[in-house]
Amino acid sequence: MGDAFVLFFGTVAAIEIAGALRLMRAFAALARIAHRSNRLLLRRGVSEWAKERAMRLMAIKLFVQSVRSAFLLGLVGLPIMLSFAVAATPAGWAGRGTLLAATLGYSLVRRRMRIDRAGADRLLHRLTLGTAPVRDISFDIERAVHGRRLRRDAGGEPIFVAGLARAGTTILLRALHDSGDFASLSYRDLPFPLAPNCWARVASRSGRTVATTERGHGDGILHDLDSPEAIEEIFWGHFEGARFRLPYGLTPAPVAPATVDAFRDYVGLVRLRYGGGRYLSKNNNNVLRLPALVAAFPDALLVHPFRDPLQQAASLCHQHVRACALAEQDPFRRDFMTWLGHHEFGGDRRPFLIETPTATTDSTKIDHWLAQWIGAYRFLLDQPAQIIRRQIFVDYDRFCMEPERSAPMLAERLGLGEGFSLASLRPSPAHAIGAVDNALVIEAYLLHAALVERSESFGAAEVRRAIADAATAGTRVAK
Repeated sequence: MGDAFVLFFGTVAAIEIAGALRLMRAFAALARIAHRSNRLLLRRGVSEWAKERAMRLMAIKLFVQSVRSAFLLGLVGLPIMLSFAVAATPAGWAGRGTLLAATLGYSLVRRRMRIDRAGADRLLHRLTLGTAPVRDISFDIERAVHGRRLRRDAGGEPIFVAGLARAGTTILLRALHDSGDFASLSYRDLPFPLAPNCWARVASRSGRTVATTERGHGDGILHDLDSPEAIEEIFWGHFEGARFRLPYGLTPAPVAPATVDAFRDYVGLVRLRYGGGRYLSKNNNNVLRLPALVAAFPDALLVHPFRDPLQQAASLCHQHVRACALAEQDPFRRDFMTWLGHHEFGGDRRPFLIETPTATTDSTKIDHWLAQWIGAYRFLLDQPAQIIRRQIFVDYDRFCMEPERSAPMLAERLGLGEGFSLASLRPSPAHAIGAVDNALVIEAYLLHAALVERSESFGAAEVRRAIADAATAGTRVAK
């Protein structure tokens, strides 16, 4: 009996040490690094030089994490090894069964004591959003259960809001959504965003509520479970992550035709979940896949907000420093942003891998973000003709100054009713600007002038006529 107690307490000690050292998180991090390395090797369209450079970095990370995980595992196993050194294993099956039952019972009781509601929610998000097989199965079940009821159109011209972060995309999304004409994913669709209808049935029985709070950006924007957000990126990350999501950035890789077809289904499922209406999305990563959006929906409207380049760059810089600090305080936040595909700034920042001016790599400097601003908006301006016909550039600063004049104009361009309002738009707080590369400033403001010109170059009727002509041409081709 004394030996059994020694072995029991040795196992209990191992369980407690494993929890304190977060052993499973260490091995999960190791698995993520290995998975990224494998995806990088299989990645097409990337030069061998880039692969070799990235693999060297990944090999170092893999080695360091392997050593760390092995060390933690040794610490966890130490009490068990010591208990076996001083005690004998029970000879009979009854003794072994009792020891196993006691150990499992302690583990379950201890886990229940440790995990509160917030901890349980985090565990559920980790299992569902962070596990590809779970996402895959959830989407398959959703299509099997609700596939016959969905419509493969978007209920009218779908709107995709996409630009560089900190351009007012969230406030513009809220203004559009508040008009009541749209179906859009929200936080309520988590943690099963690929099964919005199935999860809605389950969640409706739980009476799940979350108090309205300010989002982590610290910019005064409030959110709750019903706030529309960029949940759509989870779809693209699941089906196309291996193509466009690299360890060091996001690349504008072509989207597989099968994924375009699946996206049509997904939009139909979201519309079914929210009772029809036009599909509305805000997803900054869509900047990299505009041709796929147009291939899925020939009548899509692509809305690109932009702001004063220096102020937007300063805001990006400020948010990046803030997000990195928050991720350091709470590692789950970093993982959550990764699962959502939010790589704009923070602990897992991955910039767009498009041509940008040469600038400092120090992400705490405005020069770095100004170069990113130039690259992103030049990329949007330089799209092919079939994309240009569907683009609508929104001068956020001007819209804040003239909301009464701007709202009818934008409403006509987007085909909205009289209920649309821009009263919620407000000027972003001004950031102090320090030393900046003059060449970058000149290039940025020349580009900004081109954006302003594009935002005002077409009358509403001309824009909608061009879109209608393009949609008609697409229908003829389809027939």
